[in-house]
Amino acid sequence: MIDQIFINIKSGKGGDGAISGRHEKFIPRGGPDGGDGGDGGNVYFIADENERTLLPFRYKKIFTAENGGNGAGAKKHGANGKDITIRVPIGTQIFDDNEFLLVDMIEQNQKTLVLSGGKGGNGNVKYASSTNQYPVIAQAGEEGKELEIRLDLKLLGDIGLVGAPNAGKSSIISFLTAASPKIANYPFTTLEPVLGVVEHREKDFVLVDIPGLIEGAHQGVGLGHDFLRHIERTKMILYVIDGSDPNPVEVFNNIKHEITMFNQKILEKPYIVLINKTDLEEVSLLKEEIKDTFKKQEKNIYFVSAISGEGLSKVLDEAVTTLFSPEVTKGGAFVPLETAKKSPVIDKKLKENITVLKPTPKQRGPKIVVENDLYMVFYPSVERIAQRIDYEDWTARMQLYKHMKKTGVVRALEEAGIKKGDTVQMGGIEWEWD
Repeated sequence: MIDQIFINIKSGKGGDGAISGRHEKFIPRGGPDGGDGGDGGNVYFIADENERTLLPFRYKKIFTAENGGNGAGAKKHGANGKDITIRVPIGTQIFDDNEFLLVDMIEQNQKTLVLSGGKGGNGNVKYASSTNQYPVIAQAGEEGKELEIRLDLKLLGDIGLVGAPNAGKSSIISFLTAASPKIANYPFTTLEPVLGVVEHREKDFVLVDIPGLIEGAHQGVGLGHDFLRHIERTKMILYVIDGSDPNPVEVFNNIKHEITMFNQKILEKPYIVLINKTDLEEVSLLKEEIKDTFKKQEKNIYFVSAISGEGLSKVLDEAVTTLFSPEVTKGGAFVPLETAKKSPVIDKKLKENITVLKPTPKQRGPKIVVENDLYMVFYPSVERIAQRIDYEDWTARMQLYKHMKKTGVVRALEEAGIKKGDTVQMGGIEWEWD
């Protein structure tokens, strides 16, 4: 089971606007007819209850949406790039490369727009005016966005089996489900969570056998934090205690201590204590003694055997009653992740159950950065026009200059102290100011 993985996502680039004119037989003057470029595809994530693990992302780690098509003559707009939708298990958390939690995928069909595609560039028809009836400038498509993200999966099941190594959890899940975990007599037999679907009283739920917990787990000892992360979002816990242990109460208290040191709210979840291995004569003979010892602090105790199945039906009766009670089904057993840094860019939209991440606020006005005699212009909408200019065409250069003047770029350059002979850099293009 992979529960944490890094992937790369990239939205599509916007298509370039076209520079074109009409050349029809009965329209001698013609006119601009360059169409706009199409928008690049978006990157969405959707929570899907049919996805149970992050294993598929081990084999595919790069996801790219389609680029928008370029505009063409006759005012033909480029096609929008196809979106890409990445399906993840319910409970997946998406973090950006700054460790901010972008979104928590906690509901079936919850859809999140993580990266918007680049906007298509304007065709030259958009720049026509009474003083510029045939513009030879257009706009390049906006670049797509790229991001490395981390996926965390914390929801592994409805009910978690929690206990020390060799408590018999794997045997219990084998008995109750079709799961077939590897079982042997040594610590950490189960190195990864094992999922199984349990059907009981016309109800079904996911039971998860979580790797054994040892002292110091909250500090990362053994399987440590991996273990504790897995139980944060189970709705209910079955504590499995080895009845043949010399002091089962102490074992139970140690488990609760480790959980408390990690996140004490986990102990607020509904739970049942299972004393396992009643098929062993030594445990069977000590039933009353163990029961009396536990009764001082716990009343909800069941003696069970993963070999014979003794007591497990009654455990399932109570588990189903608790799991499907209004308090639990309404999320009362949910444990919030207090340590996650919430991203400030999340904007939740209730319509269509889509979460939309707010884009970076649009820049208002040009920004000029001066390094010696180099004047760098940062103004995305104008930069994209500069990228589409034929600098051998004097008319195109003049139209660009007029557009720069109209949008305040020329004024900003002059205020920054530009003079003839200095170099201007905009949209990756450089030219001498004259």
